[in-house]
Amino acid sequence: MIAAGGYSELKDSVDAGEQAITNALTGMNKDPDLVFLFTTDSYNQKKVFNAVKSRIGNSKLVGFCGGGIITPKGVLNQGVGVLCCSGDKMEVKTSLQKNVEENSFQVGKSAGQELLSSGIKKGTVFIFPEGFASHLSHLIQGMYHSLGPEYKYAGGGAGDNLKFFKTFQFTEKGVESGALASALVGGIDLEIYLGHGWKPKKDPMVITESEGKKVIQINGISAFDSYSRQLGSIDKDNFSQYGMKYPLGFPDLSGNYLIRDPINLNPDNSIEFVSEIPKNAVGNVMEGEIGDLIKTAGEIADQAKSKIEKPKFILLFDCISRYLLMQDKFQDEVELVHQKIGTEVPLIGALTFGEVGCYSDVPLLHNKTMVMVLG
Repeated sequence: MIAAGGYSELKDSVDAGEQAITNALTGMNKDPDLVFLFTTDSYNQKKVFNAVKSRIGNSKLVGFCGGGIITPKGVLNQGVGVLCCSGDKMEVKTSLQKNVEENSFQVGKSAGQELLSSGIKKGTVFIFPEGFASHLSHLIQGMYHSLGPEYKYAGGGAGDNLKFFKTFQFTEKGVESGALASALVGGIDLEIYLGHGWKPKKDPMVITESEGKKVIQINGISAFDSYSRQLGSIDKDNFSQYGMKYPLGFPDLSGNYLIRDPINLNPDNSIEFVSEIPKNAVGNVMEGEIGDLIKTAGEIADQAKSKIEKPKFILLFDCISRYLLMQDKFQDEVELVHQKIGTEVPLIGALTFGEVGCYSDVPLLHNKTMVMVLG
């Protein structure tokens, strides 16, 4: 397998797309089988797409508009990132499904069925949905319902720079908004690892009432009052600061915590989260030092590198709220990953609104988490 990456910070949409794909293709000695395309919301998405598409012929393409582009240079708040890859036995099938919000489970199920029609029996499924949809977990369940445990899963939710207005998803078929872009990739070895570095701070709590992404009661009292007690009483005016530093975590049977990120306090003392939390879920308020988050990223890189002797590329899907929390230290995380894998290995990624990955066989939607794909 060969792979090469490229990125651009140019402001013009066409110029940025052309520069990113040109830089990537320079490192290829054959046409790519698959092109990953990541953008930010500052561009005309169709112009960027057309600039890239015009250079890749019949190659498959998958990607989305995210909160930033992760590069060895740092996070580009305005930028275009491209990763091209090709292999002698590589097979790719893509799907672009519209209207994620209307019936998330069915959209995911249909995408999975379309990917299965390729006949690819083993591989990795990349999932790039509308990050603001109400029931993303249902979408992922729908895909898994069709595809099952024979495949690996990775990806992240599309978004903008926290405007929560409009998202974009791409395949070689075109550009859509509020959609699901996905790809099934077979014939190459990919390792997927994830982690976050968060640890439980206090005793477990029970979600006693919730509606989708809104938690109404915890431990039988208002969500805010219960959350505040766990932190020794907090000021409502500073809720966003506490929410950034103290997410909730829900453990599985192996002790891995699924993180849920609080983003807004409602007038009735209910709390809005980035992703759904079901009634009767048992979890904890979590805490994490910046150093622990960076250390975890290094451990993820070590695990992935141990499985692939000579990696050809690194793909990172990292939560935008993790980036906002870590600020300048986020680059330390990226540099640590790159150093452990090898600074000569192409690295590209995107800041996401929810991350897709598996602790075991079943893909889940995560928050405040890093997902690494090593090829």
